[in-house]
Amino acid sequence: MNRAIVGATLTVLAFSLPAVAATTNKFMVKGQTAYADFYQQNDECTYSSVGIFASDNVSKSGPGAPTPQKGANVYYSTYNWCTGEGSYSDGFASDVTFTSDNGLKSATLNGTVTLTDYSSGATKTVNVALTWTGTGDTYRGNSHSRYQGPGFASSYRYNGSYRDAQVSGSVTMDGKNLISNLSSYASLSSSNSGSVEIIRK
Repeated sequence: MNRAIVGATLTVLAFSLPAVAATTNKFMVKGQTAYADFYQQNDECTYSSVGIFASDNVSKSGPGAPTPQKGANVYYSTYNWCTGEGSYSDGFASDVTFTSDNGLKSATLNGTVTLTDYSSGATKTVNVALTWTGTGDTYRGNSHSRYQGPGFASSYRYNGSYRDAQVSGSVTMDGKNLISNLSSYASLSSSNSGSVEIIRK
C-alpha cells in the first residue's frame, strides 16, 4: 500500500511540473548490518576501544543490475589521560565473509583488515572472527517524506529493523586478542531505503 501511495504521489508531482526537459534520479539500497563496540578503562589512566561495522548491501542508482556492497570497517584506539598520549587506527576490507539472516537472529564475520595509524601512518593487520546473536525484541520503523519546489520534486522512503545482540569471538593483532575481557555493545539491523528526484531543466 505504501509503495502504491508513493508511486501515485510521484506521478502527480511529475505531471504537476511544466512539460519541459527533466532529469529523474533514482537510488535504492537494502541489506543487513552488524555492529560491535568493545571498550574498557584498563586502569586510572588508560582506555582502549575496538569497533567493528560489517554490512552486506545492494544498491541501484540507474539502469542495470544492482551493485553488491559487502565489507567491514574496523577501528582500534587507545588513550592515556595521565600522559595525554593516544593512538587511533582504522581500516576497511571488502574481501571478508559476512553473513546475516533476515530475521536478525544471528550474524558472523570472518576476515582480515589492514588498519592505518592516523598519526604515524604505520599499518597493522587484524584478524576478525566474530559471531552476533540477537537478543530481546526487534524494533521496526518506516518513514516517508516528500519535497517540492520550483523545478524540483522528490520522495524518500525508509524501512528498517533493529535488534540488540551479544557478540563473541576475537579481533587479533600481533597474536593478541584486542577484545579479550573488554565490555561490549552490539546490534543487528536491516534496512530498505530509496529516493526519487525529478529536476526540471
